[in-house]
Amino acid sequence: MLRLSNRWTPCNGCFFVPRIGRMLKRIILAGIFCLCANAMAQQDTTKIAVDSLLIKQLQQQMAATSQPPPQQVATLRTAPSTNPDLSAIGDFRSSYTSIGRRKVETYLNELELQVASVVDPYARAEFLFSFGKDLDTGELGIELEVGTLTSLSLPHQLQITLGKFKPQFGKVNVLHPHYFSFVDFPQMTKNFFEEEGMFMEGVSASWLVPNPYDFYQELVVEVGRAGSEPNASLVQGETDRLLYIGHLKNFFALTDNATLEVGLSALNGPTQYHFSTTMLGFDLTYKWKPLQFNTYKSFTWQNEALVNRSKISGNDIIKTYGGYSYAEYQIRKRWFTGIRYDYAGLPDTKGQRDQAASLLLRFQPTEFQILALQYKYTDSNYARNYSQVVLRAIFGIGKHAAHAY
Repeated sequence: MLRLSNRWTPCNGCFFVPRIGRMLKRIILAGIFCLCANAMAQQDTTKIAVDSLLIKQLQQQMAATSQPPPQQVATLRTAPSTNPDLSAIGDFRSSYTSIGRRKVETYLNELELQVASVVDPYARAEFLFSFGKDLDTGELGIELEVGTLTSLSLPHQLQITLGKFKPQFGKVNVLHPHYFSFVDFPQMTKNFFEEEGMFMEGVSASWLVPNPYDFYQELVVEVGRAGSEPNASLVQGETDRLLYIGHLKNFFALTDNATLEVGLSALNGPTQYHFSTTMLGFDLTYKWKPLQFNTYKSFTWQNEALVNRSKISGNDIIKTYGGYSYAEYQIRKRWFTGIRYDYAGLPDTKGQRDQAASLLLRFQPTEFQILALQYKYTDSNYARNYSQVVLRAIFGIGKHAAHAY
């Protein structure tokens, strides 16, 4: 019979139990350590990635701060400037005249200084000063030729100009000398107005006339006094009598390459004889400029005529006439040639007249330089006939208004 004892006696296999427990404990601790290490490694990797992303964002922000966006640059470039546009145009000449004591002349004919700017959204101002030399006296002088304020936003296609300006009588009178193709103005302009045309001080109103025929039509009405100096036909007048001028311009596009302009002018104003003079004018201009050879070929044919009725005494009324016709052809990109015929009476003398014929060769390398050589023969029935050769050089700097078409 087997008896059980209260005393425990270990067997041989029981010695492995504690060892297995310790091994399991070590394995568990090692696993926990690996898990912690792996978690820390992942945390470090995430932190590095986050740090890299933050650094990249900071670099982008710094680059954006150091270089303004393109839209801001474009806005700054297109912002309007408050400074006026300044320009200067010089007119230098050398001439030979077949009569007179001084047949050869070399001189600066004129220097024009222009100041122009937009006053506000409603008006634009322009001032033009002329520095020149009087060939008869040799004295240098300065004159304000243009001083105007022009509206920009009137309704119904109206525009008002106040100040001193060149009135809209005919085609040539509104131009300044450097705008004209030939070296000098037509004899008609010289005899009836001044050497460089007529000026006036007053108000000018222009209106684009709506019409059902879809062509450009402009009506100009001007009221004021004749320029600061009296001319052959008009004076400022010592009474309340004013100078009145009207002009109707009609512009037609004949083809894609050719245009035709027809103008009608009328004038009434006081004379040096304390009476009035009335003028009627007509101008016609044809221009051809092919689209295919736009910068190499062009042709202009311009004509103008006027009739003058002037009262010089109670019963004495004089009728005189004037006109010119010129043609200009562009033979190459920078070379032009032209021919002109002039006829003009005198506004206050019966029977006296001037005729002239001119030949022109003009070289225009850029828009800022012009060289022109002109030969002119003048025939008068009250003075000696003469020939004249003039070489003119025009040069300009600064911003200048575009030439009228």
